Amino acid sequence: MKKLNILLIDDEPESLNSSRNKLSMYVPQENIITACNAVEVMRAIKSVPVQLAFVDVEMPETDGFTITDYIRQAQPGTKIVFLTGHVELGAKSYDYEPLDFLSKPLDVLRLGRTFEKYERSCGARDVSRERLALEGANGFMLITPSEILYIAHEGRKNILYLENESREVRASLDELELMLSDYGFFRCHQSFIVQLRQIRSVSQSDFGRTFTAHLLSGDSLPVSRGKLPLLRQELSQKGVRFV
Repeated sequence: MKKLNILLIDDEPESLNSSRNKLSMYVPQENIITACNAVEVMRAIKSVPVQLAFVDVEMPETDGFTITDYIRQAQPGTKIVFLTGHVELGAKSYDYEPLDFLSKPLDVLRLGRTFEKYERSCGARDVSRERLALEGANGFMLITPSEILYIAHEGRKNILYLENESREVRASLDELELMLSDYGFFRCHQSFIVQLRQIRSVSQSDFGRTFTAHLLSGDSLPVSRGKLPLLRQELSQKGVRFV
């Protein structure tokens, strides 16, 4: 791994030391700068270029999101990894487009994947291999976007439909639409998000009042009239037919 400076931010001394020790398995101790509060963050950012920041979401005087805003203003190229002991804060973190999201205490093997993701982010982006951490009924799960056929809002739940299974996620469809915008997904209806590569054809009723997307999996999803022009444009570029 190429040399980089890491900023580790955590207001809990015991947690800070534990995380620093685990980070030192991947980078030298002298390249790990620690901060316990906003003042120490400001001091560190002014004196040292930081390539990667591990930011505790919950801080006593401010929060990790505000600190992230400051870091990105001071050093726009810094990549962010959010840390927290509370998984329910995961969805909000996506507004800040972090490199990764980790639960405390840090898992050493999982941390290795974070550094692999950092290395990939510094080169050409291969979205086919990227994974998202999505909060489910039993905690966070890592999902490769290409695994998702479509997402449906059913009752009060949002369900990911994969090739051989389905999983409930806590994020709203609006949040999921934003997360998946760079991965070839389209909001075809207020209750559905579909992977464009899964659409085999689009048909309309005899009177042209309703539209349906037919997927390679055999599933069929409704298409809103207002979404049709943009969907037609997207699919025409991929050679998908309208019938």
